[in-house]
Amino acid sequence: MSNPVNTQTDICYVVSHGFAARMILQTDLLGKLVKNGYKISLISPDAKDPILNNYCQKNQIGLFKYQSKKWIWKSNYMLYRSYFLEDIKANPALYEKHYHEMYHSKRMILRWIPSLLICFYYIFKTFPILRKCFLFFEEKLLHSKSAITLLTNLNPKILVSTYPVNVQEGILLYNAKKLKIKTLIHLLSWDNISCKGYFLSDANYYIAWGPIMKNEFIDKYKMNPDNIFITGVPHFDLHIQTRNQNGNAEILNIFGLDPSKPFLIFGMSSPRFVPKEIDIVEYIAERINENQFGPEIQMIIRPHPQNVKGWMADLKWIERIKALENKRIKIFYPFIAESNLPWSMELDDMQKLSALLASCIVCINSCSTLSIDTLMAGKGNIAPMFDGNVQLPYWNSAKRLLDYNHIKKFVTLGGTLVTSNFEELEHAIKQYLQDPSYMNSKRITTILSECNSTEDNATLNVVSCLENILKTEK
Repeated sequence: MSNPVNTQTDICYVVSHGFAARMILQTDLLGKLVKNGYKISLISPDAKDPILNNYCQKNQIGLFKYQSKKWIWKSNYMLYRSYFLEDIKANPALYEKHYHEMYHSKRMILRWIPSLLICFYYIFKTFPILRKCFLFFEEKLLHSKSAITLLTNLNPKILVSTYPVNVQEGILLYNAKKLKIKTLIHLLSWDNISCKGYFLSDANYYIAWGPIMKNEFIDKYKMNPDNIFITGVPHFDLHIQTRNQNGNAEILNIFGLDPSKPFLIFGMSSPRFVPKEIDIVEYIAERINENQFGPEIQMIIRPHPQNVKGWMADLKWIERIKALENKRIKIFYPFIAESNLPWSMELDDMQKLSALLASCIVCINSCSTLSIDTLMAGKGNIAPMFDGNVQLPYWNSAKRLLDYNHIKKFVTLGGTLVTSNFEELEHAIKQYLQDPSYMNSKRITTILSECNSTEDNATLNVVSCLENILKTEK
């Protein structure tokens, strides 16, 4: 859509990632705001995205495109700035990115860049004043006439960023701040604070999933606790609603499984993070075919979107997954829309996933966000944090994920069962087959710490939060 002309908007969301779209569309968050009488706009790098377009047209929401064309944003800027601003040696998630660039970049010249930048890291760590100088000059880059024009014309009372480590969102946040527009950060994922580096701009208000995220905002950004609102996670409401419904057997018929027989889900992660996970999938499939878990158990394999599309995809995995499909083992490919919006997901993808999680015995997943989806759906999660039958170097191994800050906290809460070899994995599966409620009290504790509630009230909490901010600012 073209730029607006001096129209007053109550709330403008910025969506640069498909998972953020899922968060605000899946349980009709924006639609509820529209029904309450607010004028809503949405900014995205792809205003032609079919998911956003259909939803916005249906709900009379303005959809606008923004994308800065400065040459520097086409570089790996967000990774490179971490060397100047972060203690990357103390943050496994950030240091892994350095390691990956050093040893796995396809172009040799890109391997030399982190070698140089790590020298700057030590200099900036020794002289912290240099970080302030860096941020001063970065502000000059963030200034954008096109962002100012768009924001001035939209004139929102609140600008909401869902992924503030994205360059385009950071530019809009920064320029909104300069225009005295109130800003709010509503994060799409639980790893954004600890794994993605410093936000390009701060905000006036923050929405946290739960107590853990609120404490992370305070610890890293020294935010005023009074400006941080705990709401839960809107798109997780669907899991609670689905598990309270009957008729989930229909989804099993769609995938060709027998609704009268138990099944487990293997929710895969990106090969970048768990390089030998495909070996584990094949191992479990073989054990199912050999009736090691009984003659009736079935399995659905869910490839991660990064398995299927994007620079981290590995098509060799897809061929190996396809070879596993039979009467008892089926594949649920992510429904990815054709879009320039990364991981833009069809809305019924989440609905099908939610129904499957509500009906399964247990989910196997290596501590990606799907692990929390699983707990919210009322089911247990097994985390195979090992490399099949091999021992990979630490920075290539799935074991390193256990040291990522957000995963370490999650695992410590006890809501997921971590396994470190095939024997432990088999035992864990049998444990859940015997007792699907295994570790239930720890699962609830984990949900309350990560997502604040076991009820489907997150969407309404966010609506109420936004309304209260509008009233306060008025």
